[in-house]
Amino acid sequence: MTERELKLLLEAHAIKQVQVHYAVMSQGYMIVADGKPLETGKKETREFKTLDAAAKLLFKLGVADFGVRLRTSS
Repeated sequence: MTERELKLLLEAHAIKQVQVHYAVMSQGYMIVADGKPLETGKKETREFKTLDAAAKLLFKLGVADFGVRLRTSS
């Protein structure tokens, strides 16, 4: 989903869970909303260099409560 789609879903209260995952391969972070990663306009996973950068975008979209996963395997 794109940033625009995420914003519309958030405004409609249709998103239950937002998380920021550490992406080992890119050594950065990605935003995941209800199991779907945030994507660029080219349908590639949008990556953030820092956790702060991801949090700033979420705050801009109106998300004040989100989870952080630093490890994807259990």
